[in-house]
Amino acid sequence: MRCLLLVALLLVALLLSSLWGQAASVPELRQQLQTQPADTGRVRLLNELCYILHDNRPTQALRYGEQSVVLARKLADRPGLMRGLLALASCYANLADGPHALELQQEALLLARQLRSNDGLVRSFTGMGSVYHERNDTAAALLNYRRALRFAYEPEVKVSSQLMLFGNLGNLYFTMRYRSRGMLFTRRALELARRHGDQAGESLYLANLGTYYLQMKRMGTAEGLLRKAVSLLEPLPGQRFEAGHLELLATVLLLNNELEEAEELTRRALTLARNLDYQERVLDAYSLLADINAARREYDQAYEWQLRFRSLNDSLNSRSRLQTLLALQTRYETADKERIIQQLTDRENVMQQRNRAQIVAIVTLLLGLGGAGLLYTKLRRSRAAVAANNQALERTSAELRQVAASKDRLYAIVAHDLRGPVTSFASVTELIDFYLRQGDEAGLRRLPELVRQSAHQLNHLLDNLLNWAVSQTGELAFRPQLLGVADLFGDIHRLYANALVAKQLTMHLDAGPDLLLWADSHMTQTILRNLVGNALKFTPSGGHIRLEAQESSPGRITLRVEDTGSGMPTEQVAALHRSEALAPPLQGPRSGTGLGLLLCRAFSSRQAGSLRIESTPGQGTTVYVTLPAALPEAPAQES
Repeated sequence: MRCLLLVALLLVALLLSSLWGQAASVPELRQQLQTQPADTGRVRLLNELCYILHDNRPTQALRYGEQSVVLARKLADRPGLMRGLLALASCYANLADGPHALELQQEALLLARQLRSNDGLVRSFTGMGSVYHERNDTAAALLNYRRALRFAYEPEVKVSSQLMLFGNLGNLYFTMRYRSRGMLFTRRALELARRHGDQAGESLYLANLGTYYLQMKRMGTAEGLLRKAVSLLEPLPGQRFEAGHLELLATVLLLNNELEEAEELTRRALTLARNLDYQERVLDAYSLLADINAARREYDQAYEWQLRFRSLNDSLNSRSRLQTLLALQTRYETADKERIIQQLTDRENVMQQRNRAQIVAIVTLLLGLGGAGLLYTKLRRSRAAVAANNQALERTSAELRQVAASKDRLYAIVAHDLRGPVTSFASVTELIDFYLRQGDEAGLRRLPELVRQSAHQLNHLLDNLLNWAVSQTGELAFRPQLLGVADLFGDIHRLYANALVAKQLTMHLDAGPDLLLWADSHMTQTILRNLVGNALKFTPSGGHIRLEAQESSPGRITLRVEDTGSGMPTEQVAALHRSEALAPPLQGPRSGTGLGLLLCRAFSSRQAGSLRIESTPGQGTTVYVTLPAALPEAPAQES
């Protein structure tokens, strides 16, 4: 598994081959940008800044990429626009916004065809193939890579474009278990890098070959290739690939039980990764050091490295989610600004036309009394147009106020739900200080569980926020399939088994083995996790939670989640049933923002289902979710 992860990371590194050759540093480019006028040279500088930053700091790179695209469109600089679209697509791909990255690459492809740029065609097809490759859509990835291959040997195609294509294609074929083809294209990329004196590229493709032999358990060949790859990078300072090469070589040595050298190489990789702020490589180094210490039976040290791995992994996951949300916000704020600018431009044009019409009417009036009637008619029409424009302006203002109110409510939700986990983390620090002063080791051993609970709560909140943001963009794919209700209930019980024991709760599952849903697995699991999570939250110790499913009508199955909590008054249930998006935080026995329930209702509706709540104070709460049942003739997979 570690080997496959590093292969994927090498693929990402391959995608970072320079788009324009050796580029200047970020400070130098920013200094040049301060004095560069708004011409094609500024477009080039913005594109270089966007591409240099798109890997380590994609959210900063977005700003430069968006400015480049806007300026290139204004200047009608089609070559600059093509390169800007490709660089901006790389940012969105790194921020997990694959659909928008594909849109930008398709626009770049259209420009490449208009400009008859063979290099642009290869870049566009390879970029789209890499997005599909990362999403595990091997068929679409292979189709785009083969399209790029048609133009790879045409004139004006850069060596860097050929290297990126051959390396990606070799990696894809090896992933698809076509090892001979994978070896062929990887060796082709290796020979091309050697022929053009690209020492870093040669090292990268040698490491790829070493990884392939490692997967085939040919340890001697893999070790030799990886040692050669490391030696090639040693005279080249600041190479991001070197840490990954060292970790791959350490993995081979670990499998050969050469633990001393494996630890030495891993610590070198850790130092390099920290100096370059390459957190993904730091994460892999922690995991490798844990495995090496475990192989030596030094379990205390292995446990310490594993704790560092988990902490950094949680931090990276949270940063990835936040970057995705920031990318979505930047994308839609840019679209809103462009729409408002277009509206203002159209309104100015209308006003200019109206002024010209009035001037013509006045001149006509001075020419004779016969033009008086015509002028009167035009004035009436002008008044009607002004009234219509005022109404349109009022409607637009109301829509903008509604959007602003929705954003304010979303910020209120984030502040409200983050307060609990953050307070829990602060309380843990106070408990650590208290237990240290008291010398209470038993109390200190209980703290990791409190931290895990707070982290799980925070992770659950971020998942809900991300799912809500993606569902509102309309880009959340709906892929129905056959789902066994008993299996879904079993997964939920296993997920919350520890929480049930901790709160001394019992859970009863009642679902026949023949009950099958025709629904989306991700959406349905998200619904059940939120509902059962709420039941756990509000059911006191010694209580009971029941999950039941039955066919409520032909072609419909109702999932029932019941708890023995304190229940809710009628007005609070009515507030939860209302359809306003992102309602203000609720108060009372079940206080909260309602975002999880709102997400459940949205996912139920997306699947042609419904959600209903029944609750009585002091008698618990029951939630009914009705979804389509799988018909006997339903296909086994999405058509």
